[in-house]
Amino acid sequence: MRIIAGTHRHRKLLTPEGKTTRPMSDRVRENLFNILSPQAVEGAIVLDLFCGSGALGLEALSRKAAYCTFVDADRDATRAVETNCEQLGLADRVRIERRDALRPGAWILDAGGRGCSLLFVDPPYEMTACPDGQANLADMAETLGRLGGLTPGAVAMLRARRGVSIERPWPGFDVLDTRSYGTTTLHLMTYRRG
Repeated sequence: MRIIAGTHRHRKLLTPEGKTTRPMSDRVRENLFNILSPQAVEGAIVLDLFCGSGALGLEALSRKAAYCTFVDADRDATRAVETNCEQLGLADRVRIERRDALRPGAWILDAGGRGCSLLFVDPPYEMTACPDGQANLADMAETLGRLGGLTPGAVAMLRARRGVSIERPWPGFDVLDTRSYGTTTLHLMTYRRG
C-alpha cells in the first residue's frame, strides 16, 4: 500500500497485520480523491474514523490537508498509523486516538479546537449492512455536529460493501454522490448545518 499523490507520493504505508482492518485499495482511494475537489482537501481539517492504517488521512495530508485526527479502537491499527506518521514526518500535523469512533467526545476537535471539514468513515462492512449499524453511524454523525466537530459544508465519505444503500442521509447531511468500485460503494455527503 502506497500514497498515491502529493508530497509523499509513492511512499509505502505500514498496514496492521491480521484481518481486523480492510484497507481501501489504491484504485478506490485514487478514485475517491479524484471525486473530491482539490479545494475540499487543501487546508482541510480531516477526521479519519475507523482509520485502519490511516491511508485516507495520510493521502489527504500528502495532498496539503492541514491536520488529521486518526481514530480507531484497534491497538495494532493505531500503532501502524503512528509508525506511518513518524516515517512521513507528519507527527506535528496529526493526533491519534485509540477510541470507539461511535462515541465522539471533545477529542474530535483538532489542536486548535476546530471541527473537521473533511470526514472519512470506513467502518466494518457488517456495521453498514444492518439497520442498527446504520442507525449507530447516523447517531455518531449527529453527535459530531452537536459537539462542533463538523464545519458547515464539510464533506463526508462513508464506505460500505457494494450494493448496500443508505436508507437516508445522516441528520444534517445531504447526499452528494454514490459510486461503486469492485466490492466497495462510497457514499459522499455534505454537512449543511452549522
